[in-house]
Amino acid sequence: MLVTIKGLNKNLVFIFSPGTISEYINFLSERLKQSPQLFRGSKVFFQGPGLDLLSQEEIAELQMLCLENGILLHNMSYPANKSPERQTHMSQPEAQPYMMYYRSIRSGQRITAEGPIVIWGDVHESAEISAGGDIIILGRLGGIAHAGCYGDLNSFVFALDLCPTQIRIANHISRAAEEPGKRPYPEIAYWDGGNICIAAYDSKDLPIIR
Repeated sequence: MLVTIKGLNKNLVFIFSPGTISEYINFLSERLKQSPQLFRGSKVFFQGPGLDLLSQEEIAELQMLCLENGILLHNMSYPANKSPERQTHMSQPEAQPYMMYYRSIRSGQRITAEGPIVIWGDVHESAEISAGGDIIILGRLGGIAHAGCYGDLNSFVFALDLCPTQIRIANHISRAAEEPGKRPYPEIAYWDGGNICIAAYDSKDLPIIR
């Protein structure tokens, strides 16, 4: 099968056999249309030899297809049966469920969550998001994001367009970017042990922070 879909540890795993980006898009689009409720809200990992044949931009297309269908990208961690040398360290604890907001957060508003939070929309300037876990913005982050607000340095901030006025992870603060403006790719902010780093989101080459 072009893309094998399996369930593992309450997550979904998409295993890509060798193919082309158009074949993957067509295959997954059809599967997602057939069973939208099965996939919506699930966390997915990308695996398989087919990923090695794709460019970063093509993988981003697959990620966007998942996001548009309500699937949470979770390649920040690999499943338990993945070989140790390829494991990353950004797994999300299961103690708290994701809090979901299906709207943009207007300027002046403040949203808080005990665990991780997902916002399907933009976070406008002067708005503030605080979460005990990770923060995922499926839109533009233009305000303040405070991930791991109870001291969890393993938390991260992800946005399709990351241009905040401030990012905080646990008790650490980063300044706004010196060159604000829309990036042509999603980005992720994380604590690397010495600083808050911001990197392009790439499921094949994620920074090791855990």
